[in-house]
Amino acid sequence: MERIGTVKSIRRYPIKSMAGEDLQEARVTFAGLLGDRIYAFVDENSIRPDFPWLTGRQAHELILFHPRWSGALPTDDSIPRMDQYAIDVRTPDGKEFRVGDENFTRYLEQRFGRSLHLRFSERSMTDARPVSILGLSALHALSQETGIELDPRRFRENFYAEWQDRRPFFEDELVGRELQIGDAVALRVVKRNGRCVMTTLDPDTAQASPQIFERIARAHDGCAGVYGAVLREGVVRMNDPIYLSS
Repeated sequence: MERIGTVKSIRRYPIKSMAGEDLQEARVTFAGLLGDRIYAFVDENSIRPDFPWLTGRQAHELILFHPRWSGALPTDDSIPRMDQYAIDVRTPDGKEFRVGDENFTRYLEQRFGRSLHLRFSERSMTDARPVSILGLSALHALSQETGIELDPRRFRENFYAEWQDRRPFFEDELVGRELQIGDAVALRVVKRNGRCVMTTLDPDTAQASPQIFERIARAHDGCAGVYGAVLREGVVRMNDPIYLSS
């Protein structure tokens, strides 16, 4: 196998479209990172049955809600107990709620003017594929192209990679190839990551900068980063090597 890069950041998003968390290590399952996007709020009046979620696309301030695990989700157990999925959320105005509390659902309904219900799934409720990867060289290139110092959190990836080949968007060349990350995890890069207005939202303020998505759409076919399907489960740690399988 040929080493082609290093894992420089691992991020997980316990509640779909809310703020994420940085991890030192994560268990990667066939369904994605353990604990990633396991909760989501369904918009009961959504006009898209294939995408019923309340997300930052409709409710920008949703990204300012900060989930926090009530206990550590273990990486040595691929099937945690239900009580280990307990999450508290801090709202932008400083309130605290436990996910699953009907008062939290009512709070969100009132704030965003929508009828909602909570969904839980141990299988990550991602938009396309179980895991996502973005090269830091692509992030730096987009910062130069837009004239905005882009925070990696805008892109809501699971893994941020530093490639040995520093060309921007090197990951696009990996579509169709198999990678190994660390000692165990294997995945196939299956497609480029089509982007939406979420990339325009400042993760600290939710203020939109439309020129970011416009640049991605015009110059990069609307894509930044890639999606992967997991072929072999295991644990990925910060600074793990990334190999290209022969």
